[in-house]
Amino acid sequence: MGKVAIVILSGADNPGRATAGLHVAKRMYDAREENQLEAVEVFLFTQGVRLLADPSKEIDGLLHQLIDDGIVVGACTNQLNQWNLATTADAYGVQAEFARDAFSRYARDGYTVITF
Repeated sequence: MGKVAIVILSGADNPGRATAGLHVAKRMYDAREENQLEAVEVFLFTQGVRLLADPSKEIDGLLHQLIDDGIVVGACTNQLNQWNLATTADAYGVQAEFARDAFSRYARDGYTVITF
């Protein structure tokens, strides 16, 4: 069974791309059984982390929906701390993880990484 990590690099600079990535994650997760996916994760990095600072209604709704559905949503610990967003991430249920560790885990555990 496959594993997919959707890495959101886009933020307010390209909200359409960020929301597309979140929608793709949701759709892949919903179809995981028929598409033989063991795991679907989302990781916010760079401008993707900044989405948490002032999310649009659509981003806010998508983040809540993904997490409520059981999709692991993570974000870079260093960037959360740098931009004072750790509390906001925690309130959403976004898991803080150092990017180096997340990306190493994706490589080690055979994830296909898709960026938006």
